Amino acid sequence: MNDINQQIFVAFDFETTGLDPYSGDRIIEIAAVPVYNRKIKFRYSFNTLVNPEVKIPGEVSRFHKLNNSDISKAPTLSEVFDSFRNYLSNSILISHNITMDLKFMDVAAKEVGYFPINYLYIDTLELSRYFLDEKSYKLEYLSRKYLPGTERFHRAWDDAVATARLFLWFTEKYSLKSVSDFIKKWG
Repeated sequence: MNDINQQIFVAFDFETTGLDPYSGDRIIEIAAVPVYNRKIKFRYSFNTLVNPEVKIPGEVSRFHKLNNSDISKAPTLSEVFDSFRNYLSNSILISHNITMDLKFMDVAAKEVGYFPINYLYIDTLELSRYFLDEKSYKLEYLSRKYLPGTERFHRAWDDAVATARLFLWFTEKYSLKSVSDFIKKWG
């Protein structure tokens, strides 16, 4: 790996139609923000709704506030996935409970005709469980406690930004080198 201080990290999040991509749940929103040189680079972010070509269940809509009419005119996964994959390029991915997001990305890649994904990643949930002793490790709880001013959650953009901020908080408190020890490879 290149010098960790010159590495581009990308915090990302998906909103989905449910929790299990292997049972037919699909991505309905993608958001990603790059982190470089210990700063979030908002001007280079990626954010789009996605038409999953399946219905969003009502109980899921209540959680993230996206409904079927919101995504009806959005591009399909096959229209946006290539752009998202190119956007990620050789960055190190960051997400909170990243295993779920990577499973969705794996299924999405296969559906649009790509080989399974193969990325380096850091899970802020894993960092939280290792470095902190908390009653909850949910992104919303940790953000409200450690990142004053983070108020919106449960949409891809808000959660991607909160994840990027949490990642930076860990690098400031414990050092980038310590955090980089948690880099793993998916695939």
